[in-house]
Amino acid sequence: MSDEQRIADLIEDLEELDDDVRDAAKAELIEIGEPAVPQLIETLAHNLSDVADQAADVLVAIGDPVIPDLIDEMEIADRYHALAIGSTLASIGEPAIPALLEALNNKLSEELREYAVRALSIMGTTAISAIPALIVALSDLDVEVRTYAAYTLAKMEAAAADAVPALIKALEDDSERVQHHVAFALDKIGTPEAHEALRALIQA
Repeated sequence: MSDEQRIADLIEDLEELDDDVRDAAKAELIEIGEPAVPQLIETLAHNLSDVADQAADVLVAIGDPVIPDLIDEMEIADRYHALAIGSTLASIGEPAIPALLEALNNKLSEELREYAVRALSIMGTTAISAIPALIVALSDLDVEVRTYAAYTLAKMEAAAADAVPALIKALEDDSERVQHHVAFALDKIGTPEAHEALRALIQA
């Protein structure tokens, strides 16, 4: 049996109802490591979410070596698959942040920037180091990127105090959805300057 076929068989075992079978398959896939990554990434698009979750668990356990492949696939995957990849990157956590920031800076793909900022939003305070990039993203050409940049900053709460001036400026965004998330972020960050801007908005 070829290695690829063995990996495929193990991934098929992730569909089994027996927890022992699935756990054994996951353990062996983790041991195989990088050679299993391409098929595991493909499995993130599985129509059974539980199977996709099992594959994500294995990728997270393999760790840092999977990050470049996940980013490359996220750039070309269809939306459902790309969002699952982003969620997996978020579960990997801090080691994935540099690659996600690079994706967020990709001027050629609005979709990739959106998927990257959504992954950062899932991380929450783990992604504090991304705050400068999120401030820049508040001015992105894509409304989804701007929306999720504000949403992610809201999750940072007081740690995102440096973002307050940019958020106040973003209250004038053309999108009401962005405005709503920006106001929410200002409220969650909660500095005097943020609260003053919200009071002025209410009184306007």
